[in-house]
Amino acid sequence: MSTQEAPSPGSSLALLTLPFSFTQQDHLLGTDELIKEAKVRGSSIDLALLQELHNRRLLLPLYRVSDTPSEGRRIDVSAEILGINVRGWVLEAALEGRARDPREEGYSANWPYLRPADQDPRGWWNGFAYSYWQLLELADALNELKFIELDVLHDYRANVTRRRARTQALTALAPRYLPGILGTVNIPPGISEDDLWRFRSSSNVSELLKIAGFPKADLLKEAERLLTVAHMKDPMKAWLPLLRHAGYKGGWSELRGAPLEFMWYRIAAEILLRAHEDLAAAGQLEPLPDISGWNSWTALHDRLTARQDNAHSLERALGHFGLSPHPRVLLLVEGETELHQLPRLLAEFGLTQPHHVRVQRTKGSKVNPQLIARYNIAPRIGRRINDRWLLDATPTVLVIAMDAENKWETAEKRTAERNALQQAIREEVQWQGAEIGQDELDFLVRIHVWGTDKYELANFSDDELVPQIRIIAERKHGTLPESWNQDMRNHLQEARKKHLDIKVPLGRMRLGDPKVELAELLWPVLLAKCEQELIEGTIVTPVLKVVQEVRELVARLSGSGYSLPVPDGWQGAHP
Repeated sequence: MSTQEAPSPGSSLALLTLPFSFTQQDHLLGTDELIKEAKVRGSSIDLALLQELHNRRLLLPLYRVSDTPSEGRRIDVSAEILGINVRGWVLEAALEGRARDPREEGYSANWPYLRPADQDPRGWWNGFAYSYWQLLELADALNELKFIELDVLHDYRANVTRRRARTQALTALAPRYLPGILGTVNIPPGISEDDLWRFRSSSNVSELLKIAGFPKADLLKEAERLLTVAHMKDPMKAWLPLLRHAGYKGGWSELRGAPLEFMWYRIAAEILLRAHEDLAAAGQLEPLPDISGWNSWTALHDRLTARQDNAHSLERALGHFGLSPHPRVLLLVEGETELHQLPRLLAEFGLTQPHHVRVQRTKGSKVNPQLIARYNIAPRIGRRINDRWLLDATPTVLVIAMDAENKWETAEKRTAERNALQQAIREEVQWQGAEIGQDELDFLVRIHVWGTDKYELANFSDDELVPQIRIIAERKHGTLPESWNQDMRNHLQEARKKHLDIKVPLGRMRLGDPKVELAELLWPVLLAKCEQELIEGTIVTPVLKVVQEVRELVARLSGSGYSLPVPDGWQGAHP
């Protein structure tokens, strides 16, 4: 069979020479399929409108299949299975010399979009094929048609050319990048998965873009254009930090209307950006801008991938929307030393996972934790079964461990604060149409202070503190006078009498505020004394008492059977 030379780069016919074009979720569409897909994305179009867009050259089909073969137009294509869908029909037409690029020809009334009345509906096809990526062109094409109908001067030709080149670039790049973005690989019948993987790993990005007729220097600019439009128009843009983690199957694919439309804008942008990154790695383009320190929004902040440095983690994204997976225990502490030592001590008991314990620093004892209690500790009420409510989220116990000052200074103040926290939880449960008893409230809110002294002085003796503080002093001041140890002890004793923070005696010894450094030096001391107390079965160190309680709470809540009992005599309706 004689063939002409390969189609010129930039022609849509050249894309047919690529072995895996239109095999993923970016398949070729007939006009009826295009109309149906557009409707899913919130656009109402019909055949007459598509014909008008074609005639005005605002949105040209990617291919037209002619009834007339031409020997000189035959194209060697990789045709595994022909004739079963639009892709197969176009490939078959390319082999027979019947495939055309509408950009290279005008429009003829002899090519109707709507089936003529005298044509048998069985087997009739208008011969027009669109790329799935052309759905991204539709909104701009429709807007430009309005300008034309209003007789508004508007030169749209450059935009049409740019959009066409983008569609062809996405078609060429999709087999390489789209499966990794969607998290799914589509293997149509007759296609070897091994060959697809070889193509994905060995394909030359520059060559693919050359075949598509898309300048590689425009990858970033076009991706930013897509992301900017999505940012401006997507009604669900605030949910992007969460949608990044949803995935395609069961996630993005279930969207409808504008959210689905703009999700595909982001998918397209991600393809272009990954191609840019590969070319940058090969030294053919400059790397993408580093936006890690930028406070203002840029288009790259809206990249779809969750792998980018500035993307919120799943936990942070869920927390932003009040959907964070609840840890069994939320432990609120005040200072840097506690935040440094408590997670390490918890880890000694195997409590290393965030769904077990989350240690949160409050940066001071004046914090108001009522919002935390209301929105993180209040049980999420689910279905009621007999005399118990199932919960829609793992329950979380709030454990507060603070210095005995401010609202935690006396037993009376601590009781009042605990009552306020429990009332916040009660109100949240009532808002859900349920009720919670006092026993459950007592279980969910625990308040501790380290004693009459603050954390370091409460958990470490002078004999334990002085040697470690001396190490810091020698690093800072070099050789110390013989009286240094006794001077340090005197300042520590004065701090204990007045219930001062350890930073006061440290300051008086001209050491500044090295609490983090001291916390690190004290860690082996704390671990050794806790191990000894556990061996002896006598727990006296306050921080170990808190950790032991947290350990027991996590063990109790690690099963799946925790539910909320309906209080006796409660007459409310089922939520």
